[in-house]
Amino acid sequence: PPPPREPSGEAAFARRIDPQQEPGLSPEQRRLMARVELAQRQRALQRRLRSRNALLAGVVGAVVVGI
Repeated sequence: PPPPREPSGEAAFARRIDPQQEPGLSPEQRRLMARVELAQRQRALQRRLRSRNALLAGVVGAVVVGI
């Protein structure tokens, strides 16, 4: 049988949970989830900074070539 679906149409495993509101989580599970989310945010920030730095290098290079 197909997996159970939430009323919004998303599968239950894809539902984002709030660790503070979830009653069945231990303190260790809450800490693990916080660490994982922090690592994901840092990776996203690194990707953004890398693309911004590449764009800035291109602009500086164009200015230097123009001079």
